[in-house]
Amino acid sequence: MLEFRNVSFQYDSEDFDIVDDLSFHVHPGEFVSLVGISGCGKSTIFKLTDGILKKKSGRILLQGEDVEKHKGVAAGYMPQKDLLFPWRTIEANICLPMEIAGVDPGEQKERALAMLAEVGLDQMYAKKYPKDLSGGMRQRVSFARTLLTSAPLLLLDEPFSALDALTRMNMQEWLLSEWKHFNRTIMFITHDVEEAIFMSSKILLVKQTPIHELEEIEVPMGYPRTRDFMGRPEIEELKEYLIDQLKRQVNF
Repeated sequence: MLEFRNVSFQYDSEDFDIVDDLSFHVHPGEFVSLVGISGCGKSTIFKLTDGILKKKSGRILLQGEDVEKHKGVAAGYMPQKDLLFPWRTIEANICLPMEIAGVDPGEQKERALAMLAEVGLDQMYAKKYPKDLSGGMRQRVSFARTLLTSAPLLLLDEPFSALDALTRMNMQEWLLSEWKHFNRTIMFITHDVEEAIFMSSKILLVKQTPIHELEEIEVPMGYPRTRDFMGRPEIEELKEYLIDQLKRQVNF
């Protein structure tokens, strides 16, 4: 689905490549978490994948085709904040990617209402505004909007970090069910080790900055998952390993 081949990138304000000759791949249908400390360059990888940033060298391939040459939307990008427009109704917010794509207004409305139902929100919310919804509901709307890009790859950048603990757990379980339902490939940024383990089929660990390589770790747990799995010895061992690796990167 996605392949980085010897990719490098440098910000204008820096005198070094924050992404340095990086290679990795993501298979179709995987749920992959990108784990690392804050500021290590995780979001930079997402922005390179989505074409927001332009690489310095190397190749980024999506379904075997260079991202720059990819026809249509290469990836759906959901940032940490929901970024819903406060002056637009929920329906109008969800319709945004279809507006940009030139979809007929009648079809936009039909698909938006259907997607609201898919993400567990009644059609009564269509005419409400973001201020009328809870944090978890706004994240569902943001996810619905991301899905309607029709992109095969979804990039989710710490989408649950601002939620309270219980809502966050509920959203994690909800997202796993939606991932299976819609059969998309997901890359998920987090620095929460337990979140990464619970959700992912594979973890890509950032061990240093500049990012020259990512350690690939398969999560020894199948789907569907329950919280009981988190108490297994092999999962506890993986959790301790990830925490130890992240601690090594923090400068006290």
